[in-house]
Amino acid sequence: MLELNKILVVIEPGVETQPALERARQLARFADAELELFLSDYSTYLEDGYYFDPVRARELRREHGEKNLAELEGLAGPLRENGLEVSCATAWGNPPYEEIIRRVDELKPDLVIKSTRPHERLARLLLSNEDWELIRYCPAPLLLVKDRDWSTQPGFVAAVDPEHSHDKPAALDHKLVRAALELARVANGSVHLYHCTHLPPLSGMYPIESDFQVDTAKVKDLGAQHNIPDEHCYVSDVEITRSLPELTSLIQASVVVMGAVSRSRLDRMLIGNTAEKVLDRLECDVLIIKPDEVKAHEQVLL
Repeated sequence: MLELNKILVVIEPGVETQPALERARQLARFADAELELFLSDYSTYLEDGYYFDPVRARELRREHGEKNLAELEGLAGPLRENGLEVSCATAWGNPPYEEIIRRVDELKPDLVIKSTRPHERLARLLLSNEDWELIRYCPAPLLLVKDRDWSTQPGFVAAVDPEHSHDKPAALDHKLVRAALELARVANGSVHLYHCTHLPPLSGMYPIESDFQVDTAKVKDLGAQHNIPDEHCYVSDVEITRSLPELTSLIQASVVVMGAVSRSRLDRMLIGNTAEKVLDRLECDVLIIKPDEVKAHEQVLL
């Protein structure tokens, strides 16, 4: 089950709006969770010998860190005034996402929350964006937040794969559903299941067919095991890049819960992954969950 006792909030340096902070405030209020605001920063300008001698560069980095910490304390003040328990921490390192992962290892939060914004096509293809690196290596559940508020009764969509056509561990579907149920419990929302039966054509020529009725029955059976009604179970034979965004728009979903599983570098180069295909097309938040057996820092894709 997804527990929400301790939440790590990734604050973006030099950005005025922080959607992750607002989402963390909501969840902390719902679940009575402890928050840590964390800012990971880096600039080549402040490296030893770039513009300054090592002594001066270290002093400037210290001053820069103090400035960042003061900014975090300014963000934490209103949260504390509202009765939330909030701590602040900063780090300096390149690439910054590695410092985030290091802090996750130290703090062991139940959830990491980070704002995400539309990415350039080139960045998606090269898999160089910090979001993708956190998807692969963050050992804790990762909530990527878009700049859109949750509704008063938010919908949570668990993207499941009862056919395990992509070698996902069988237990992962249940973990995704339980995570969605926990979010729905604390936020007074509803849970929906989604499964895409669409498979790419074999060798680019012949489409692979699936038994739609059998797939639908399996999704409904999964839902029944978690007391989710049939009318909240959706199965589509349309490609996921179309059908999932259409569903989230139709039911005004606030979060899609997706699983991440191990993939080789060769797979990544040849077929990409679900996150790259749909993350930028979804207007709602995305929660990334890994199987229990995935080791810390093992590369995973969706």
